[in-house]
Amino acid sequence: MNSLGIIANKEKLGNLMVYLSEKISPLHQTKLIKLLYFIDEYAVLDNGIPITWLEYKVWEKGPVAPETYYLKNNPEDHSFSDYITLKKRDENSVEVKPARSFDNSLFSDYELEIIHKVVSELGNKRAQDLIDLSHQEGSLWDVVSKRNNVDFAKCKTTTLPLDLSELISDDPVKFFNYQEARDMMLFSVSTSGK
Repeated sequence: MNSLGIIANKEKLGNLMVYLSEKISPLHQTKLIKLLYFIDEYAVLDNGIPITWLEYKVWEKGPVAPETYYLKNNPEDHSFSDYITLKKRDENSVEVKPARSFDNSLFSDYELEIIHKVVSELGNKRAQDLIDLSHQEGSLWDVVSKRNNVDFAKCKTTTLPLDLSELISDDPVKFFNYQEARDMMLFSVSTSGK
């Protein structure tokens, strides 16, 4: 099943991938996955509302939105092929390139500010640096992994969700913003027939 971000936000998400692949070259899939996560984390920490609405899971090298990871299984014809092209460099490396120009009309000025901030702060880091950053002590990935006693020696992936609202559970205004925005996204999906 696709996440809310894919169902309700595919065009916006595709354009965000275009933007990242235009601004960061070369951009490999692992780094793309991490940057998408950090864009959502920064936005949630700032105002409570993620930009992509992807559903991230606790994986060994996570956080990972599985739909973005499994794109590499069909690099010629994947669900975002109208937005990005994928080129396998070797067994573990897939390069992401834009398939069209970025359309900024899908983003508010605020969202573009968050995206620019993440690219400015993290765009020059290696994928492994971003993995390490997302795994720091006290990070959402760290908290959920420990709370559930995940043993990555036994499994590399889990179905455990990373609920971004946990990042702001002690801030009633941001938590309300998150819940309200999520309800609006779910309502939009239910009335659109998607």
